[in-house]
Amino acid sequence: MPAAETTEAILLRRARFGESSYVLIWLSPEHGKIRTAARGTARKDSKLRGRLDLFYHAEVQFAAGRKSDLHALRELKLLETWEGLRGNYGRLLAASYFAELCDLLSEPAHAAPGLFDLMRRALGHLCDNNPSRRSLEFFESEVCRVLGFGHAGNALGAIEAHAGRIPVNRRRLAEVIG
Repeated sequence: MPAAETTEAILLRRARFGESSYVLIWLSPEHGKIRTAARGTARKDSKLRGRLDLFYHAEVQFAAGRKSDLHALRELKLLETWEGLRGNYGRLLAASYFAELCDLLSEPAHAAPGLFDLMRRALGHLCDNNPSRRSLEFFESEVCRVLGFGHAGNALGAIEAHAGRIPVNRRRLAEVIG
């Protein structure tokens, strides 16, 4: 990987790293899962403050880590914020489950264009529609198809067999959907 890369990505997870920084987990079509350190972004005067919310779709520039898969976030240009997710618990819960599933099933430094496109389309759908059992099962089935493991009509079983577990948000989402 060259010293600096630019790619589209969707923010899947964000965790505090020290007092003023975050570790961000992105899903990218070219690089799969990307872990970046966003140093100083939790400060009130940070130029990136407010542009690092979950599910944001952005063009990110990062410098490759020398000793690990933790890269340094350099720049970020927002492409889509998916505002339609923010005012509805069910939509937000579905987006969280989909993001957790993508994080669980993707690998660092392995291209994932199909998974990225599926997540982008799912977030767009959730902006205008409440989640349903049909949309949930469709996403799970498409994850299996895109990642190339068969499911013979049981996508959830195939995901569990492949990953060793099902994200906890799946049960909560199923309860909300009814």
